[in-house]
This record gives sequence, structure tokens and C-alpha cells, in this order.
Amino acid sequence: MADFSADKPCFYFQRGECKYGDRCRLSHRPNPTSRAPYRQPCPYLRTPRGCSKGQHCKFSHETVADKNDARTQAPRSTARSRSRSEWETGFREWTFLIQRQHTPARIADIERFFKLGWNLVSKEHTETGQQIIKKLATDEGLAMVKALVDEQVAGFEVERTMMRVFKESTLPFFRTITSPNILSSLILETPLDTICGFLFGPNGRRAIKLFKATTSALVVLARNETAEQEGLTLIAVAASLVILERIVELNQSAQVITELTSIVNDLSTSIPKTALQAGDRSLVRIRQRLGLGTAMPMSGSRLAEHKSHRSVFNLGQDLPGSLSKLGPRHDNDHADIFEIKILPTTEEIQSHRQEYLPLNDSTQLHLPGLAGLLDRQFRLLREDTVGQLRDAVQIEYKRLSKGPSAPPPPQRQTNGVRNIVYHKVVLLRVEFDRNKGLQVVAEFDQPAVLAKKGSKEREDWWMNSKHLQIDAFVCLVSSTGRAIFFSVCDPTPRPRPERRNSEEEQKSRVADHSRASNERPSLFTHADRATLMLSMVEDNSEDITWINSHLGKAHTVQQSLVEFPGILLASFRPTLQALQKMSRTLDLPFSQFIAPDEQSAEDVDVPPPTYSRRPGFTFNLETLTGGEPLSLIPGQPFDDRVLREKSTLDKAQQMSTINSLRSCLALVQGPPGTGKSHLGVTLIKALLKNRDAAELGPIICVCYTNHALDQLLENLIKDGVEQVIRLGSRSKSELVQKLNLHHVSKDVMPTKFERYEKYKLYEELDTVLNEIAELMTCLRDPARWSNVKDYLEAHHEDHFSRLFGRGVDEHGFQEIRGKKWNVLHSWLKGAPKRITSARPISELVKVDLMEMSGIERSALHKYWIQRSTMELNQRLLHVLESYRHLRSSLQKYHQEIDLRCLLGAHVIGVTTTGLARQLEVLHRLRAKVVVVEEAGEVLEAHTLTALLPSVEHAILIGDHEQLRPQINNYDFQHDSDKGAKFSLDISLFERLVHPQPGHPKLPHNSLNVQRRMHPSIAELVKSTLYPKLQDHPTVFDHPKVDGMRKRLFWLDHNHMEDAASANSAYSLSKTNAWEVEMVAALVSHLVRQGTYRNEDIAVLTPYLGQLQKLKQHLGSSFAIVVDDRDLDKLEAEGVEDDNVQGGGVVQGLVRKTTLLNALRIATVDNFQGEEAKIVIISLVRSNAERRCGFLKTSNRINVLLSRARHGMYIIGNTQTARPVPMWNKVITMLENGGNVGQSLALCCPRHKETPIEVSKPDDFSVFSPEETRSCQKCADKSVKNMMVDYITWSTYSEIDLDKNPCIIPTCGHILTQESMDALMEMPKYYTFSEAPGAENSIIALKSSSVPFSTSELKSCPLCRLPLRNINRYGRIVRRAWIDEATKKFIVWANSRFVPLASSIEQAEEKFRAPVTERKTPKHTLRGQTQLSSAVDERSLESIRLIGSRDEQIRVVFKIFHNDARYKDIFPLRNAIRKFLHEVDEREQPISRIHDLVRDARKHHPGSTEIATDLPSVLQVRNRLLATILLLRCDYAILLDFITQGVPMLAASPNNPPGLHLNLASNRQDCERLIQESRTRQQPSHEVEGLLYWARFVALERRSSGSPSSSRGPPAGNKTTPTDMTALVNLAAANLHRARTICTTHSSQTAGMLAEIVDVEKMLRDPTFYAPVTNSEKAAVYAAMAQSFSGTGHWYYCANGHPFTVGECGMPVETSRCPQCGAPVGGRNHVAVAGVRRAVDLEEQFGRGRGR
Repeated sequence: MADFSADKPCFYFQRGECKYGDRCRLSHRPNPTSRAPYRQPCPYLRTPRGCSKGQHCKFSHETVADKNDARTQAPRSTARSRSRSEWETGFREWTFLIQRQHTPARIADIERFFKLGWNLVSKEHTETGQQIIKKLATDEGLAMVKALVDEQVAGFEVERTMMRVFKESTLPFFRTITSPNILSSLILETPLDTICGFLFGPNGRRAIKLFKATTSALVVLARNETAEQEGLTLIAVAASLVILERIVELNQSAQVITELTSIVNDLSTSIPKTALQAGDRSLVRIRQRLGLGTAMPMSGSRLAEHKSHRSVFNLGQDLPGSLSKLGPRHDNDHADIFEIKILPTTEEIQSHRQEYLPLNDSTQLHLPGLAGLLDRQFRLLREDTVGQLRDAVQIEYKRLSKGPSAPPPPQRQTNGVRNIVYHKVVLLRVEFDRNKGLQVVAEFDQPAVLAKKGSKEREDWWMNSKHLQIDAFVCLVSSTGRAIFFSVCDPTPRPRPERRNSEEEQKSRVADHSRASNERPSLFTHADRATLMLSMVEDNSEDITWINSHLGKAHTVQQSLVEFPGILLASFRPTLQALQKMSRTLDLPFSQFIAPDEQSAEDVDVPPPTYSRRPGFTFNLETLTGGEPLSLIPGQPFDDRVLREKSTLDKAQQMSTINSLRSCLALVQGPPGTGKSHLGVTLIKALLKNRDAAELGPIICVCYTNHALDQLLENLIKDGVEQVIRLGSRSKSELVQKLNLHHVSKDVMPTKFERYEKYKLYEELDTVLNEIAELMTCLRDPARWSNVKDYLEAHHEDHFSRLFGRGVDEHGFQEIRGKKWNVLHSWLKGAPKRITSARPISELVKVDLMEMSGIERSALHKYWIQRSTMELNQRLLHVLESYRHLRSSLQKYHQEIDLRCLLGAHVIGVTTTGLARQLEVLHRLRAKVVVVEEAGEVLEAHTLTALLPSVEHAILIGDHEQLRPQINNYDFQHDSDKGAKFSLDISLFERLVHPQPGHPKLPHNSLNVQRRMHPSIAELVKSTLYPKLQDHPTVFDHPKVDGMRKRLFWLDHNHMEDAASANSAYSLSKTNAWEVEMVAALVSHLVRQGTYRNEDIAVLTPYLGQLQKLKQHLGSSFAIVVDDRDLDKLEAEGVEDDNVQGGGVVQGLVRKTTLLNALRIATVDNFQGEEAKIVIISLVRSNAERRCGFLKTSNRINVLLSRARHGMYIIGNTQTARPVPMWNKVITMLENGGNVGQSLALCCPRHKETPIEVSKPDDFSVFSPEETRSCQKCADKSVKNMMVDYITWSTYSEIDLDKNPCIIPTCGHILTQESMDALMEMPKYYTFSEAPGAENSIIALKSSSVPFSTSELKSCPLCRLPLRNINRYGRIVRRAWIDEATKKFIVWANSRFVPLASSIEQAEEKFRAPVTERKTPKHTLRGQTQLSSAVDERSLESIRLIGSRDEQIRVVFKIFHNDARYKDIFPLRNAIRKFLHEVDEREQPISRIHDLVRDARKHHPGSTEIATDLPSVLQVRNRLLATILLLRCDYAILLDFITQGVPMLAASPNNPPGLHLNLASNRQDCERLIQESRTRQQPSHEVEGLLYWARFVALERRSSGSPSSSRGPPAGNKTTPTDMTALVNLAAANLHRARTICTTHSSQTAGMLAEIVDVEKMLRDPTFYAPVTNSEKAAVYAAMAQSFSGTGHWYYCANGHPFTVGECGMPVETSRCPQCGAPVGGRNHVAVAGVRRAVDLEEQFGRGRGR
């Protein structure tokens, strides 16, 4: 055979590992552009562990710097060379100063080198700074650093030399590597660590020498400084301490070097405190690291050492980890929280001991001060989040341990997180994605609710249920005890970048990783099993190994998948990780106030911010006075006269602003409506005015919610603040969205340095990805012969030589006497019968392979596979580590762009959750100011993480009397009996403002003027919580509520709350149906007044279940706005809409309301910070036990009562609420004012003197005054003169409404009922009374609601808007809706069928081509390769085409899925199957409506069954056509496989056992088609069924007589010759029946006689004919393919069912309607009675081909 690959380069030769030598079929010629064979860079070289193979590594260890030494030499300057920039020239000059090898550097060059370096870096050119630091970290740069250290001298006797070296060399070097842009860079972190590690030197000697000299120089500098040199001293001290801190952090051995300790003590005592102030934070950390304590306190005064005394009785706790008397609870129980894994381990899940939970008492913690605080916050927060996941997984593990018969657990436990369990999970395969990493495809049982559902129904259910959505958090639980956490990921593969790889490599990787569309995981495709793609949330080597060893359906391990809806790992893991890191560094600002080492009950004085204590600094306060000069000097008295005269702030706001600026830790409490947000904006603007003077950097603004953050940033932008950036993507503000970091960073270009470094990383990543692809391929088939070959070659040379040493090709075959044999298979099956020994593996590895028995060979082969798989797994883990390292490095380059954007910002807005995710970047900003809004609602852990180490000024604004932070576990809440000792929901703000007894109280300011509520409403919270709260004069002018007698009222009732339902998704929540109805009626009444817009009305309730019922009820009449947090909770709780398909809100609108005017509904917990003109409150709770639920806390009551501006209406049971003290006070106040009652007083705006009382929902429809525009007396003139009767031409004012009532549609136009009845053609559908005085009364239906019995939807005669929402005409409108949907369905189905029919013709044509004409498969010797793989898997059974048609096709697909001949037919079959599901009767519009109505009536007492004859309405023609099309497709696949594929396989060197065929299932499918077609009198379809029945018999007859079939299994499951003879005879009879039908119905079966002749030939002889579309059938398809308009091919039968001309032979032949059996067609070109053209189908839907 010709060597067709001789010119192709050998990939293995280029990597230096080709073992074929001269026998290799690929080219070993070196690359002409290279001097040596190319070897790819080693993927392990750059990892922290490095490469363990050293010189023996098959990859290159040559660094890119080495490679580019020659390549990157600057070309000689020519006339055409571009001119260098200032930066390039400077950098080039700087590099020329680097000393050459073996050439000592001169002192002058050293000084010039470091001075020039600092000069370049100080100009803040990003790329130059990056290049300088990168160069300093190389061997050449470090040599210059060494030369600098060697020049150091210390001592006052050489003071001049010492100071010269320090000022001219050391200080410029220090300033270079501590430049803010350098220190903040993510990508320069490694080079900086290299430099600082080098400065430490062997045993710290280099650091000792350098910092001895530096300390002496700093002392001299501070002693001799002049006014001009004062700034230089601060800079020198700060830079020196920053470098020393980094050196000490990087080298743990520094703690035991006494010389360094002495240097630090000298620094602490010899340098003046004023000079040390610039570096006091670094010095404190250095002393902590060296174990010297914190003798130098951080900014701020120390607490007075006054200990408090409290009565304590301590029972003692079981301490964590090794501190426990009983020992650690499990492998994740540690005394140090840094060692605790965030997610629970397997041992932790199985542990039965109670976790250690620190109490809310610092005296009982096992760690003191800040360390104890961080430990407590971490453990409680982890237990509140992860603990509930652990408990849910533990319950499922216990169930699995009991066996498969154990009953499933509930979806939620008391105080537990909701979870959903999916059963019988199987891990099918492992895949790898370039961006997502390792992925696992899992399969599990479909939920029981989806039993007997169609594909479309399953798809809709999964979509609407919101289960297992992308990023959903799940846990795989095994009966073996293994628990692995995953997140759900998108199964759609991302397109691969067309980059550096060669064409062959690209093809190989695409082939290995691409997934065919029918292989992609899908939750709904299959009826019994669902599949999805999972991604591990933590890369654990043990878990990866376990997964690889438990793939496939062969394993008997019981497994479940536990989903935690609404739980996102990113919502808590970053915060927990941040607390862990803080526990190591203990670098929390203001820790002396937040977590003092000693307790004191005295008040604390908080000093000014550190930056404001610098000499000469003064706050400029012009932003507070409108430009009038005003200043504030921290630490000095402030004259507030100018502020009082010029500021728009009230007195409390003024004092809060001033005190916040002069306190490093400022606390501001603001009761509802007092302007907390406005104060925050004022403070930020004042700080920005002083930004440059104080060198503040960006101000970080932290809010609890996205809504609050958007509001804050919007206010800043509208006030002229520039350089604002928002972190996070959940902004709803169009103004703020443009300032999102992701959006802004798109305009920032990376530097050349960054592009080059990323290019190198991508090259290494490609190498790693190639190796991962290779390993994944090997692990996917562990028994493949190549795995065994590689293992033997590496470990058993003798065995390798014996098996693969001679003449074995790349597919594992060896040619002997002209025939190829699989060497491994031949060895396994070729054991001599004389050998029967069964020696152990330890002996077999030393024995000749040919001297083993069959049992020994199998055992040894299995051992080889096991050992090979272990090595492959180890290699995979190692390569995955390289992959993670490279991805992390690339991520840093992306973050570097973000960092540059943030460094240029003046204000950075972020939520508490978003801040935790971005901590690594935010830490590098060195921001000095952080402002936290809603601080009383933020968990202390989140506030602690917001206090970045660089922060010198923190302002916390909130109100601890309003909502506390939300947590999951009620037993951790302060107000619960069990939770008081933990009090996790107490914020840091509340803890500092309202401390526990014996703890210090920090000063805080309070706002006291509210500008929101009318005084009568405000009095409810003033009298109970805020006695000092005052009303601003403007609130007295709030208008009264239109349509209501009173602005404040409690509607008291005794209607009990709904009983909890076990089947309800929100059974743990509470609902009250009566209150829902009452709220809806009241809202409708208010909206009808025509006064209130979208932000004006809000409906609040404490319970999520009630929120959902309100959403459903109000959603049918209003556009609804629901807060994102409430929507997230609804999804997390699994609360779905019962009446609204898809979970959406019906956008039907009450008059006077548009989509721009939407009603707001929310839970009280998610409405803090919001307000509305009118607030309607549904309290829900009403029970005999008088249990008020969680509305018993004053915080929630406070929020509930303080949202309304003009009016507030409470609907609830006063007797249930009274036991709560605050509710009792509120009810008493309302009773005293006459604002409580069992009826609500309404008011007509034009007839105010008329009393109107309503006490139940139905009263509103009777007594509620309509809006004035429709009142005959009060309406405008234009309304009164509106023509309302088109018979008498009467106007609205002329009509007697008592005799001739009017109807007002949603458009607002008015018509009399008589005119509207005529317009809607009511007499056509109903019989009216003829009795005098009752002419308009309906007494009976005139006709049934048959399909297509209505014309198009009627419209208003004036504005043409559709008349939909009028109850009187509901039956007519709904019939028209159904007809319209059915017509669209018919057109859509037709448009989908025609392309499928055309595609199947093309596929059959491709199959009819001879095999010699087909394209060569991509892989040579494809059949041999597949057979080899089958042998490796020890699968020696025959090819079995039995069972259902789907199972038969899957067998063919498994063998030939990569074959070009079949690449189009398999996706086409999937499309046909999908189409068949979509046109099924159950998927049609009328069927869905039928099911909904049936279910509704089933649950409605006294309802009757539906009278509609559903089968007469449903469309069946397209299902029949799709059924025939799928039979045709399956027959084409099986025919080609049996006649072409099987013979080719049989001719392979290693002949397979044979083919086993049983097509009984296929014939049964044909029989069902024949029977239904006969019943529906569809002759053409019946003939099709008869033909395919016979074709399948002919196929099976051929197979039963073929040689390949004789090698199959015993004949027990095969068709015997006698049976086959009977089948052939029956097939002949069926063909005779088909001939008779064709003769009788010649027009409808035109061209089908030829097909019958072909099939008869197939039964007589082995000649096979693929079905050919006859010309008559092709003409029908062509007609169907045309646009409907004007074709003349569509008709209605007498009963209104559509059909085509091809289905009846019209008009020359009589047939039956496929729907109802009515006569259709005609005789002598005359149609039968009742048949009419489907003009509406042709005209109305001619251009709308989809549904």
C-alpha cells in the first residue's frame, strides 16, 4: 500500500517520543525552520510542584526567556525603523545598565540603575512598570539587587556613605517595588514575591544586612529632617516597612531569627512616632508575625482597662478539633477555622456528634479578641448555610443505606433548607470543557409527576418548575457514603477558538470532545430518564478518582442527586473564605473597638481617621454649604454657624455629617423616612471634595440590596459625581448599567507585556488540553488495547515484546499469512487447553505469556487494565492541577484589566455579596474609605469582610430598630428561645450601637426628622419605638386618599387563615384566601379612581405563600412588579403559579392602568427602604390560638407600618395580633382614633356626603364608586356625548341605564348591551327570551361550540382593539381563541412536515448510492478499529437488532455514529421523532385546555364532566403523516445497515459473531397504523402501513438466511423457518389487500401500485428496493410546500375539520374526513354536500408558518 502519510509530520517525533523509528509511517524530517525537533513546553514546569521527571521529561524545559534571548534582540536601527517612545527609550537605557555576567557592577551604575527605574515607574506608565518588575525578578535583575545589598554599610561612623547609598540606591529601589500600581497588580505578585524572597536570602542574612543599614539610615533621616525633608522621611519609613512586612510574611523562618527581631524593636523604639505613623499598620503586622505582640497599637485609642462583672453559670462546651475532650468529631473538625473545608466532607456528613457552635459571649470562646470573633462568625455562618445542606444530605444517605425500598424523605425538614431528591442516579461519562473544566454527565429517573407526559409537556414542566437550572447547586449521594457537590452547567459545548494548533491537532481535539446533538444531556427528551451535565464545585483528587471508577450503568451502587433550590455557592463561600484568610492575618481595621481583647462597660472615644491626622490636613466642606467656604480640622472645635445658615440639611443631619467625618468608625442611625440615603450621598460628595488632599483612592460604597445600590449610585451620578463604577451584573437601572465594571473594562486594552504573557499561557494551556483530551480518551475506554500496550511498554518489557514486538500496526493488528488478527484478543483466546493452572498475579508477571492458562490470561489482562487505569488517573490529576494553575494565571490577567478600571474610579458601588466575590481585587485598591448603607440589615460577617485592611475611615448607616439580617436557621435568631445565645442575626451596627451588658458602647448619631409619612401614620412608630422622632412640615400637606373616607384604617375580621396542605409547595408558609380577595377588591377600587400610578400603591404581606396567591389573583387584572429577592425566594421554595402557565404574570389590565403603571407587591422583609403613597397590608394570621407568627418582632412591625406616605390600610384579625405588645399598642392607638372596624368606609369623590361601607370583597362590586369618567352625571362632556347605540344613534347621556345597560370594554369606549350583542353575533349562538320585559335574557344555547364555528375575534368599532375581557361574551371569545390557535397549529405542522419529507428523500437517495462512491471515512481501517475496541471490552455477543425501533436504531448508531454515510440520517430521525411528539394530540392547544379544565372541575365541588367531544376537535392528520415518515426513516437505516454495513463488518479481519434480528416490534407499529387508518378511512395511509409491514418481513427473511446470522446465539429468541414462512405468506396477503385498496381508491393512492410490485419482488428474491417517492406523492408534497394563500388545496368538511386535496382525491373521488369520518371529496368534479374551501387558512395564515 502506498505511504499516503509520508509527507505528514510525526507529532510524536516532534515531542521526542516516537517509538516506531524507521518503521513510522509519518515524516521524521526536522522542521526546516528549526534546528532541532520541536518539543512542546512542559505543562508542569510552571506549576508550584514543578516537573518531577527532570531531564527525562519528554517535554521541553526550556523557558520562554531562553528561547527569546536571540529572537527578541532589538533589530539594528534602519531608516525604516519606527521611532521609539519615551518609555521604550527609557526602558532600553535602564536594561543596558544591568551588569553583564562576570563583570562587577560599579557603584555609579547601581545608583543610576535604581534611580532610573524609580523615575520610570513613578510616571505610572503601566507597561513600563510591569516590564521593570518582571526584569528585576530575573537572574540579571536579582544580580543588581544583590549588588545593592552588598554595598550596604551601617553605623554612624560611616554615616555619609550609608546615607548616600540609602538615598541614591536603596530608597529608589524600595519606592519602585512599593509603588501603589505595582503593589496592587495581580500579575506582578509572583515577581514581587521572587524579589522579596531573594532579599531574605539564605537564613535571612541578606535581609539582616539590608535592614540594619536601612534602620540606621531611617534614624538619621528622622533625626536630621528639615521641613522640606519631612515628607521624604514618611515615604522612606512606609516603603521600608511594607517591604519588611512582605519578607516576613513570605518566610516563616523569620520568626526564629533573633537579628530580625532586634531590627524590628529598633525600628519601633528609635524612630519617632510621627514618622512611624505612615507605616504603623505594617509594623503592627510585622510584630504580630514575629510574635512580638502589638506594642505599636493601630490607629485609635486603647480601651480603658475596666473589667465588668456579670453573673455567669457556664456548663462548658465540647470544644472544636483537638481541643475536644473526646477528640475531633470528623476529618473536618479543626480548632483553626483556616483548616476547615467550606463544604462538608463525607466523614462530616456521617458524623452524629453536634458541631461546635460558639456562643454570643466572648468570655466563653476558645480564642480571645479578634481571633475569637472571626472564629465565631465563621462557624455560625457556615452552620447556617452549609450545615443545613449537610443535614439534608445525611438524611438521604441514611435512606440509601437502608436499601432501594426505603421511602423517600420529605423535601424539607423543620428549620431545614428545602431540597429535592432525584433517584437512581447513574454517572454515564466524564467530559472536559476548555472553560468549565471537568464535567460529569448524570442520568436519573424522571420525577413521578411526568409519568405519561409528552416531550413538550416535560420540557414545559422542567422550564416552569425552575428545577436543575444552570448553576443549580446539587450533591451526589452514594450508598457507599461518598458525597460530591456539583453545580449544573450548560450542556451546549462552546466553540473552540481557532488558534495556534495545527490542523491535525484541531481535528483530533474536536473529534475527541464534540458531542452529537442527540448525545447532549437533556432533562426532557426521554420519557423515563433525564440527563444533565454537572461540574464539580471543588476539584478533589479523591472525588475525581471515585467518579472515574463508578462510571456506567454496570455499577450496583445506589445513588441520588439532592438539589438545593435557591442556594448558590457564590452567595456564602466567598464570605467564609474571606473570614478564613482574615483569621490568619488578623488585619481588621478598628479591631480595638470591634473585638477588644479586654471587656469594658465604659463609653469609647473614637479618634479621627488616620489620613486626617496628618499635619496640615483640613476637611473642605464647601459641598455642604453650596460653595460657601467652610473647613473642619479634626481634633479641634467646629463652628457650625455657616453650616446652619447655608446647608439644606436639618440639624441632626448636619451633626451626623460632621461627626462622621471626624470619627474613623462612624455610626449613624436613621429611623424610617429620615433621609439616610440622602445623608450617604452628602457624605460621599464631601469626601470626594477632599479626595486628592487625603489621597483617599476610590470610595467603596456597600449596600445590602441591588436596588439600594442602584438608587445610591443614581443619586450620585445625578448630583454630578464622575468616575463611578458598579460591581455586579444585577442592576436594573439603565443609568447605572453603562457604568458596570464588565461594560467599562471592554474599552481597556491590555499592554503588550500582558498580551505576550497571555499568549505564552495559552500555548501552555493548549498543550495541557491536548494531554487531557488524550487521557480522557484512554479513560473513557480503560480496556482498549493501546492502554495495555503503553502500560506494558513502561513496566513489563518482556511481556510487551512478546505481545507487541513484531509487526503490530497502529490498530493492534498483526498480519499472519495474509490475514490480520488482533494480537491481544488472539492471546486472550489462544491459551492451550493443556494448561489449567491458576497462579497468583505476583507469579504471572514473571511468567512467559504463552505459558499461561485462559484463566490466568484473563486475570493478568484485568490486572494490566487496573494498573493502567490507576496510572492514567494519576496522570490526569497531575495535568488537571496544571490546568487549574494556568486558568488561575489567565484569570489574573483578566482581573488586571478590571483592577486598572477600579484604580481610576472615584466611587465603587458593590453589594455585600459582590464584595466578598471581588475581595482579591478590592484588597489591592488600598481604599481608605468605605461607606456601608443598610448596615443594620447586613450580617456582621459581611460587614467585617467589607472592612478592607487599607481602610482608615468606615461609615455605617442603618437602623437597628428595623429589619435584622436574614438567616436560614431560626434557632440562631436573637428573638428565638434557642437562638439568643448565638444571635447570628445581630448586625455589627446593632452590636456597636446597642451592645450587650458589660461591653463598650460606641458613640453614634441619630437622625430625627421624618419626611415620608403623614403624622397620623408616623405616630404608630413614634409612640412605640422613636419617641424623639419629629415630623417635617411638608408631611402635614399630604393629600387624602381618593375613594376612601379615612387615610389610616385597620379592617378587622375573623376569617381563619388557610389550613396547611401537605401537597402545597408553600405549606410551611401561611395564606388567607379571604384577605386575598379583599386586597384585590380594595386595589381595584383604588385604581378605578384614576389617580394613582405605578409607584403609588404597594401591597405588603409577611408571608411568601400569601405573596404568591396575591400575585396570581392580581396578575389577572394588573401588571405586577415583584421584587427580585421575592422572586428568588418563590423559586427557591418551589412555589409555582397554579393558573399562569410558565410562571409569568398575565398582563391583563384594569382600566386606567398600563404596562408602565404596574402594581407592586412584596413581602415585608424585602420592602425595607421602599415607600409608596398607599400601602395595603395583608397580615394573614387569623387563628383560634392567637399565634401571630414572626410578625411578633418589633423590627418587622416597624417596617410594615412605616412604608406609607398618604394612606395605609391593614387587613387582619386584631385578636390574633393583640398578644404581641407592640401590636397591642398600635391597635389601641387606632381604636382611640376610630380607625379600627369590621367595615371599610369608601368615599365617592363627587358625592362625599354619601356613606359607603364595605365589609366583604363582593361589596365593592355593589357599592364601590366608579371612576368619575364613566359617571353619567360627573363625566366629562366628551364622554356624555359619546355615541353608544348604533341602532337609535343615542349618546351616553341619553341612555336610560336601567332599561338599556351599557358595557365599557378595557379600551374605555362605551356601547349599549344591545349594540354589543349585535356586534358579537349573540343570536347566532344563544336563544333569547321573547317574554315581555325579558328580551335580553338568554335561555339556552342555540348550537354546540364546534370547531371553526366562529369567525375572527371581534374588535371595538371605534378603536379596533380586541374585545376580550368581557364576561358576557366569554364563551364566544374563548371559542375564537381556540380556533385561532388550532389553525396556527395546522399551518405550523404543515410547514414543519414538508422539509422533513424532503430531507428523508435526500437521505434515501444517499443510501441508494453504491458503497464505492461514498466518502472515505475519516479514520482508516474503521471497521478493524471498532472490532478491536469491541474485543478489548470483551464483548463477544452478536449484533442484536431486537426490541423497540428506538433500541434497534441505537445499536446502529453506536456502531456507525462517526460514519459519513449516516451523519445526516441520525439527526433527521431525531427531528422526525420530535415532530411526532409535537403533533401528538396531547400537545395540541385544545387538548391542553381540555386537561386544564378537567383538572379544575375535578377539584371543584359539584362540577360536572366536560361535554366537549375532544376527539372531534383534535387534529390527527399530521400525526399519521409523521408516523409514516418515522417508519420510512427507520426502514431506510435498517435496510442500509443490513445490506451494506453488516457485510462490510463481516469482511473485517476479525470476523464478528453475527447478526440477530427480530422486527416484531416494527410490524406491531405498522399494524397500529393500518388499524387507525382503516378506522379513519384513510386509504393511502393504510397502504403505507401494509407496505412497510411487508418490507420489514422481507428484511427479517433476508437476515435469517444470511451467513452472518448463523454465528449468533441459540435460536431461542429467533424467528424459526416455519414462522418465517408464515410471515411471508401473511405479507403477501397484506400486499394483496393493498392492491385492492389502490384499485378502489385510485386517485388517493396514485403511484403506489409500483411500490407494491417492488415489495412483492423483495419477498420472492433477495433483491431489495429502497422506497422511491412516486411522482403523484411528490406533487402533493409540492402543493403542501406552497404558501397557503391561493393554493386551493385546503378544505373544511361538513363538521369544520381541515383536510388537503391529497387526502380525498377531490373532487373526483369520495372519501372520509380523517377527523370525524364525514364524507369528503366528490364525484364528477362536484364536491359532496357541506365541503367548503378553507379560505381563512389560506388567507389569514398564508404568511404565518409558525406557531
